[in-house]
Amino acid sequence: MNAVIRAIGGGLRTTFIGGASLFRFAPLIPLLAIVPEFVQHIAEIKLGMFASKDAFNALAMDPTRWAFGYAKLTGLALAIFAAARFHGGARHRWWDLRTIAWGPFLIAIGVNAVVMAIGYALGQVLSGTTLQVVTVLYQVATLPMLIFLVGPLLGDRSMTLRRAYTSGWLSALLAGALFMLAALPAQQLHQLDHTLAMGQPVAVVWALMTWDSLLVGLMACWMGSGLAAGYWLGRPPATGGDRSGTPIHPASTA
Repeated sequence: MNAVIRAIGGGLRTTFIGGASLFRFAPLIPLLAIVPEFVQHIAEIKLGMFASKDAFNALAMDPTRWAFGYAKLTGLALAIFAAARFHGGARHRWWDLRTIAWGPFLIAIGVNAVVMAIGYALGQVLSGTTLQVVTVLYQVATLPMLIFLVGPLLGDRSMTLRRAYTSGWLSALLAGALFMLAALPAQQLHQLDHTLAMGQPVAVVWALMTWDSLLVGLMACWMGSGLAAGYWLGRPPATGGDRSGTPIHPASTA
């Protein structure tokens, strides 16, 4: 039991303390999320979105806002992936794309895209309680798809779809749990920042949106670190390594 508690504690430290440490040890990673987030906030302020709640709702789907929004979502995803690679074993070589198991990773992206498309289709043809039940069952059934994607990203060439489903359930559960534990509170605070900014003086809006951009960078670091911590907590390294033969090791939880 003590070993389990220590392991979970180590995963939490990697997720939150390790994630926050990227601002110091790999600042480019949070900047991948911070910069496009702040640029979108500039556009939102210039559009007058924070003048009032009605203005925010009216401009929520504005094409200009979403032109920056797609870049923001891309930057967020890249920051999450980079943070996962840093704490998943690559450390300061997180930027070295040669340490990604590209073949399995591209296959995993394609398979996950199909899984998402099926999930979307189910949402279009089902409704009510049936949709809720099917959605839960579908999410549980496809949970190992998470580590099928994360493993190759971290350089674990031993991770296959078969292994994800035969021995990867614990890893998928822990990675998903730490990811959500990092994401949900930060996302709530992110939404609160927008609510607090509505109707405020311009100086206050700028201050809140500057803080909010930093929060999004921190959230991305936490989420990516949580994926890596959960992956290795549930699945000790088997085989793998980058093209130079250097083995990929699990994240340090010290």
